[in-house]
Amino acid sequence: MPRMLALVLMVPLLTIYADLMGMLGGAAIAATQLDVSLPVYFRQIQEALTLKAFAQGLIKSAVYGAIVALSGCLRGMQSGRSAAAVGEAATSAVVTGIVGIIVSSAILTVIYLEVW
Repeated sequence: MPRMLALVLMVPLLTIYADLMGMLGGAAIAATQLDVSLPVYFRQIQEALTLKAFAQGLIKSAVYGAIVALSGCLRGMQSGRSAAAVGEAATSAVVTGIVGIIVSSAILTVIYLEVW
């Protein structure tokens, strides 16, 4: 259970970090390659990024963290004792996680469009 909690808490933090790094990288490219001034770039970011979109992204990332943790724990508990069984369990956990993320993304998108 602590590992699942760690994933559910850390994935949103990693999402914030990745978002910030993406914005800084975009600023570097805009300033050096596209001749866009930094104040203009950051003003456009402020206009484009809403609190609603930010919150939706954090909720999705927490759900994805829970799905990855659940699929890893489930397949790990079902794993055999040999190295080959562990490899098969890891592959199965990845596939299970990807399918779960795709399904949850579709469900959350419908919820966001209908409710939020």
